[in-house]
Amino acid sequence: VQPAATDPRAIQPGAVQPDAIEPRDVRFVRLGSRETVTIAVAGHFDDQQTDALLEESAAVRQRLDTWRRRHAQMAAIATAGVSGSARRLRHRLQVATSTRTHVGFFGPPGCGAESIAARVHQLSAPGEPLVRVDGPLMDAELLDAAMIPLINQLADSSDARATALVRGLDEMPLEAQHRLGELLHNYSGRMRLLALCCDRPEVIREPVEEAVAPAGESAIPDDPQRGIHSQLIEVLSTLTVSIEPLSARVEDIPLLAAAVVDSRHAAGEGMAERLSRPALDALVVYPWPGNFDELAGAMRHAVRTATRPSIGVEHLPLAIRSFRVGAQAQTAPSVTSLDQAVRRYELRLIHAAVEAVGGNRAEAARQLGISRARLIRRLAEAEN
Repeated sequence: VQPAATDPRAIQPGAVQPDAIEPRDVRFVRLGSRETVTIAVAGHFDDQQTDALLEESAAVRQRLDTWRRRHAQMAAIATAGVSGSARRLRHRLQVATSTRTHVGFFGPPGCGAESIAARVHQLSAPGEPLVRVDGPLMDAELLDAAMIPLINQLADSSDARATALVRGLDEMPLEAQHRLGELLHNYSGRMRLLALCCDRPEVIREPVEEAVAPAGESAIPDDPQRGIHSQLIEVLSTLTVSIEPLSARVEDIPLLAAAVVDSRHAAGEGMAERLSRPALDALVVYPWPGNFDELAGAMRHAVRTATRPSIGVEHLPLAIRSFRVGAQAQTAPSVTSLDQAVRRYELRLIHAAVEAVGGNRAEAARQLGISRARLIRRLAEAEN
C-alpha cells in the first residue's frame, strides 16, 4: 500500500494568492553613444499630474459639448446654460421652432434676442424671405417703403409667405403699429411677425387705449406715447419668449463665455482657447449691464488680446477687470433684516466649507450643492 505521505492530495500545497503588485509608471533611459545601456525606472512622476486649471477648463468644455449635443438645432450661443432661466428659454424656443406662428421676444437690451429670433425663423420657416425693420424709426409711410419687397411678393402670389422681424416694436410709433396690424390682417396666415421688445411681458400685454375719433379723423392719437397697439398685443399673445438679463443667469456665465471663446478661436481670431480661473471669477462678479452682447464683445476683445492659449484677467476689458462689488453695493437698495440674516448664514456655511476642503472653491461649491459661480459671487460681495 502506498504511504499516505506520497498521496498527491496530501503533499499538494494549498492555493496561495500572490501579493498584489501595485501598478507603476515605467520609463526607459538609454545611456551611452556606441555601447548603450537601457535602464528602466519605475515609480510615480510629478509631471504626470494634471493642472487644476486645465481640469476646470476641460470640465467647462465638456459641459459646452453636452449642451451642443442636446440642443444642436438651437445653435444661438445666448441660449446656452444650466440655470432655470436658460432651461425655460430653450423650452419656449422649442415650441417656437416647431410651428410657424407670430412670436414676441421680450428682454433687456443686448440680450441676443435678434440672433435668437433669426434662428427661430430659419428653423420654423426655412427658405422663407425675412425683412428686418427698425421700429423706432418708422412711421406708416416708411413702414410701407421698408416692407415693399415683402408686400409685393405676397400680392403677386396667393401661396407666398414672408416674415417681418421688427426691432423695438414697443418703441414704434402707434401710427406705424396700426399700419403693421392692417398688413397682418390683410395677409392673415401668410405674413408672420417676429417682434423684439424691451418691456416685460406682463406690462406690454395691457392694451393701449385707443382714442375714439370723430368722423373723418384718424383714430391714432398724436401723443408720442410708447407701448404696443391692441391689435398687435392680440397677435403676439399666441406665443411669447422671455429672455432674462445676464445678471439673473450667473450660473450660465462660465459656459456662455467659453462658448464665445470657442467660436472666436475656431474662426481664427486668436490663439486663446480657454479662460483662466481668475478671469472666470472676474466675469462672474461683473454685473453685465449690456447683457449677452457685452459678454460677447468682451470675449472677442480677450481672444484678440491674449498672446497665449489661456485668457487672463489682464486680457479682459478695463470695465470688467477694474470692477469692484463694493462700489455697486453702496448704491444698491437696502435689504430687509431677513435678507441680511440669510446672507450672513449662507456666508458662514460657505466659509466653513471652503476651509474644510483646504481652499478648493470648486469642491466647496459641490459639497454645498451650489454652483461655483454663486460661491465666488458671495465671497466677493463679503470682501467688499
